[in-house]
Amino acid sequence: MHSRNHRHVTRVPSARAGLAASVLLLLVSACAVSHRTAVDRVPLTPPADHVLAGRLATADVVVAGVLTRAQRDIRYEAPCGIIAHIMRRCDDTQAYEARIRAFDGHEWSLMFFRLGPGLHPALGDSAVWVLHRDAVYPYLVCAQRAALTSTGCVSEPSFILESDDDVLPLSEWPRVQRLLQALNL
Repeated sequence: MHSRNHRHVTRVPSARAGLAASVLLLLVSACAVSHRTAVDRVPLTPPADHVLAGRLATADVVVAGVLTRAQRDIRYEAPCGIIAHIMRRCDDTQAYEARIRAFDGHEWSLMFFRLGPGLHPALGDSAVWVLHRDAVYPYLVCAQRAALTSTGCVSEPSFILESDDDVLPLSEWPRVQRLLQALNL
């Protein structure tokens, strides 16, 4: 499926929950193989575009759209006790569950993480979003469970923003489309 407002870089299943570890492993290995060709093509882009082309080559979805939901989800944040908080030994990373509506109407769910008081995506932001498929961990749930059982912390697959560089101004969309075409994505 190709569209003016988003590009699938790899095929990603739409079901979020219920994936077995073997399916996730298969998905990750398939993405690695499909990204390899694009990564090899990065040097063929203009030198000024190498950094952005490298990010696009490793992306799973690139979409132009608007952030329609950004809700904090503490289940994915590291728990912090009262004493650790007082002693300032807590990680201040905040987790957000978000939704992007592409300009062609498709919707994408994702997670992003904010460290400290800096800028972060806000409701209504229009941008080019570079999404990566990765595992997220419900740290709060895992910490609560660890007190009761010895089960490990199970990850969940999700699209994420890996860094601030994954949110580009909407004016960059023509450049991004040109690079995606050069990378054969």
